[in-house]
Amino acid sequence: MNFSPAANKAVPTNLISGFLGVGKTTAIRYLLAHKPQHERWAVLVNEFGEIGIDGATLESDQGVDIREVAGGCVCCTSGPMLRVALTRLLRQRPDRLLIEPTGLGHPAGILDTLREPGLAQALQLNAVITLVDPAQFLDEKYRQHPVYADQISLADVLLASKSDRYDAATLQQFQQQADELYPPKQRVASIENGAIDAAWLDLGTTSQRTAEHPDAHRKLLSPLQPRTGDTEPLVPSANEPLICRSNHGLGSHSCGWLFAPQFQFHLQKLKHWAEDLAELAAAQNVPLTRAKGVFRCGDKWWWLNWTPQDHSWQAIAWRRDSRCELIAADSAGEPDWQAFACSLLSTLSVDPRINNQSRPCRTPILPPFATTPA
Repeated sequence: MNFSPAANKAVPTNLISGFLGVGKTTAIRYLLAHKPQHERWAVLVNEFGEIGIDGATLESDQGVDIREVAGGCVCCTSGPMLRVALTRLLRQRPDRLLIEPTGLGHPAGILDTLREPGLAQALQLNAVITLVDPAQFLDEKYRQHPVYADQISLADVLLASKSDRYDAATLQQFQQQADELYPPKQRVASIENGAIDAAWLDLGTTSQRTAEHPDAHRKLLSPLQPRTGDTEPLVPSANEPLICRSNHGLGSHSCGWLFAPQFQFHLQKLKHWAEDLAELAAAQNVPLTRAKGVFRCGDKWWWLNWTPQDHSWQAIAWRRDSRCELIAADSAGEPDWQAFACSLLSTLSVDPRINNQSRPCRTPILPPFATTPA
């Protein structure tokens, strides 16, 4: 891959990092909604699960190019796919590039890739912006997690997301502890609803920030086979109107479902499903850490963002298909996803595969083959 800085102006680039469920996609949606109208931006989204959700929630129009790399982490196993995706995005000559790694991703490996010869001349690497849940930031259990710790260490801008859900004392404690970090952050702030100040994107980064656990993923993943497949997204077809894929690695398991446009969901049933998800996970002894999805409900589309602490629904524009992804910690071994598949199917209002709508779990949807290493 060879880019000539003489022919192409270096593209301002930001890494938007953070642990699972802290609101990275919400923040990027906010930035895209407030970008200068005359500029063309590019977004590269990486997801641990095989069924991409975050990229599907972003608005792709004449002013935004979106590329998704699902099924692994671009800091390690999906590194080759990261380079392919970046090449395709940079051919569009965007005015700005935002990169959202999976919440399980280690930023050091991504930054190393972005600083490789060729890419280093094509990209103007600006501030690494890291979002954290303030309660998690203050929890020693999270701070001891090697990937979480390095996401904070490598941040130039550290933001407490979802600040409207916490009291003033919690936010003050976050600010105090964040201000004591060394090297000091360029900005420490609290935000609501993903409202990142666009001016922070132009802040610089520094090589003084180093990872304390650069080999954290190597310890979590064994054996590892680099993923070199295409970055094109999965698309349901007439022969396969419903796709299920699973993944395993980085101390987590995932299972995702992709539904053709003909499938429709009942919104109220979906909302009850999300409210009962933690209870279902506990009954199955599955340490569920994340759920997200995009669902067609009649002529409208809804985005689900779920963590064990809370969840939200947001109406979004038309999407090509419906999809859902669940992520669970590896502490209890490989989850039995059948109960989750059946409960999800029970929320369908239109299932084009069957005539008898009274049997919602007539055909459980499970991964058709062995899990793929992340």
